[in-house]
Formats: sequence, structure tokens, C-alpha cells
Amino acid sequence: MPLNLLLLSRYDARGASSRLRTLQYRPALEARGFTVAHVPLFGAAYLDAIYHSGGWARGRMRSAGHVAAAVMRRVATVLGARRYDVIWIEKELFPYLPGVFEALLARTGIPYVVDYDDAIFHRYDRARSSAVRRLLSTKLDPLLAGAFAVTAGNRYLGDYARRHGARRVEWVPTVVDTTRYPHRPEPNDKALRIGWIGSPSTAAYLPLVHRPLREVASERPIRLVTVGAPPLTLPGVPIEQHEWSLESEAHLIGDCHVGIMPLRDSPWEQGKCGYKLIQYMACARPVVASPVGVNPDIVGTDAGFLAADDAAWADAFRQLAASPARRAAMGRAGRARVEESYALQVTAPRIAALLMEAATSRHGNTAA
Repeated sequence: MPLNLLLLSRYDARGASSRLRTLQYRPALEARGFTVAHVPLFGAAYLDAIYHSGGWARGRMRSAGHVAAAVMRRVATVLGARRYDVIWIEKELFPYLPGVFEALLARTGIPYVVDYDDAIFHRYDRARSSAVRRLLSTKLDPLLAGAFAVTAGNRYLGDYARRHGARRVEWVPTVVDTTRYPHRPEPNDKALRIGWIGSPSTAAYLPLVHRPLREVASERPIRLVTVGAPPLTLPGVPIEQHEWSLESEAHLIGDCHVGIMPLRDSPWEQGKCGYKLIQYMACARPVVASPVGVNPDIVGTDAGFLAADDAAWADAFRQLAASPARRAAMGRAGRARVEESYALQVTAPRIAALLMEAATSRHGNTAA
């Protein structure tokens, strides 16, 4: 008999976190006997308001009406959830509402698994507003305590879940489907093509590497290639910009010689899961990254460079520009690491087994 799974994601497939953390597992789950009902909190209209309203902050303000409607839809979904065998929740049920609403889920008796790939708890416990901190700093505790399991994209997120009541925490990195990331030859370009992929919000990290990029650009041909960033100007740095699409992202990364991930070192960044590094490495491209959060674990000692300051960033760019052989060796090492630990083909059986175990636990059977 099929098991009925209710997937409560944050977004539809246009939202990267939902697409990667939950939705890309749907075919594997259905192949293993699950019937999946997907009900996102926010749909396309919300993301349109965020990304196409003249800036991220303005878009968030214009999306307020979508949020209210989304909460009402989710309340109705949860109230009608008793027919499901297991619920899979991305992040939380109700953003910016007290934890008592999440606590209602435990009363349904339906086992559920919660997934985290960002430190969303810092929107509450480190909020600028003292009222938000006072009312919501522990809002996730009932959800975590009642979960059959929590899946976390890195140790920082998993440690938080344990401290706040989770009984079982599983490390599940954000992964790629390696069949979508073929290993292609380097681009035939005299300029070192330095790639970055992300969203309008994460493009705010790119100015962190402006000075080392400008310094190296004054010495040799380089080009910063962005995918998914808004219009960007970094004086002294040649820039080539592309819109993001699911169909083109792997090809555009493959058209670069190296991929980068600059980050600030703050509690929010500690919760990031390094997905863009995994994408670069899946394309067999060396990486340069800030040594923040999970980044050192992903890069290791042989897939690229960790750069803690401007001098280290500039030195990494110079070394990669000077040695195609070194770029190739780092690229091969990165691709091998992805195939071993950061591939959908590796994590899909784990996710399916965990959800199966949760579903059958409702009937007193804990066999996976």
C-alpha cells in the first residue's frame, strides 16, 4: 500500500531551497512507494514580488499580502492533514508566528520530519526588534521537540536543533543531481573566468572580493561571470552577467575556470550549506571560498583554496590563472568529492528510508 506523504515546502520549484532540499527527491520517493502531496507555503506570486519589485527589501514589503494569504492556506492544510502517514516540513510551518501554532501539529499524531538548510532561527533570536526576540526566540522549540527527526545541512544547524529539543538529527547536505553536471573541458579564453552563481540577495557578498579582483585584473586578463545576480558594477573589474535558469546553470558554470563563494563571518553565514561550491565542484572546477561555516568541510585540502582576507583571495586567483594543470587537478578532486558525498544519488536512498521509518512508526513499526 502506498504511503501518503504531505510535503510542506517553503516555496514551489522556483525557490532554490525548496527545489534542492525537498522537491528534487520527489521522483525517488515516488519510485519507493510514496504518494506525495506537495503544498508550498509561498507560490510564484510571492517570489515575483520579491525578485521583480525594484529590490529585495522593497519586494519583501510588497509581498506582505501574499504572506497573510499563505498562512491561512497552511492552517487549512494542517487541519486536514490526518489522512497522511508522514509530513515533511521545510524550515517551519508559520514564519513569524509564535511556536504554539507549530505545537498544534504534534496533536495530530502524524509523525513529521523537519529540514533546515539555513539558520532561520537567527531571524528570531538575533532580531533587531526586542519584541521579536522576546516573543519568538524559542518559537521553533515545539516543532523540533515533536519531530520524528530533523535533517540539517551542516553541523551548526544540527547542533541548534539538538539544543532546542530535537531527539534525532541527521546530516543531509544540499546536493546536486550529477547527471545534470557533465564534466566539460575548460573554456578557451585567455582571461581567467571567475564564476559566481546565486540570487539577488546573496549577490550582496560579491563586493567582499572587489579589491582582490581589481588588483588581479590590473595584472592579467580576468573576468567575473555572474549567474543570477542583479545588475552589478565593480570598478576596475570586467563583468559578464547572465540570468539564472535551471536549464542553463550547469552550462554557465562550465564556461568558467573557477568558482567563488565569498561570505561574511557571522552567525547567519554559519548556517549556510555551501551549495554553490558543490555546483562548481560538480562541474570539475576549482573553488575559492571564505573559510566560514561548512565551506572548509566541502573544499577540503585539494579542491580549491580557502581565502580569509584580500591577500589570500588575490593569491588564489594568481595561482589558478598561472596553472591550468593545477586547476584540472583540483577540479577532478572536487568532482570526486561530490560523487562521494554531495550527490542526489547518494542522499536519496537515505531520505526515502528516513521518511519510511517515520511513516511506519505511526503504526508501531519502526522498520525502515
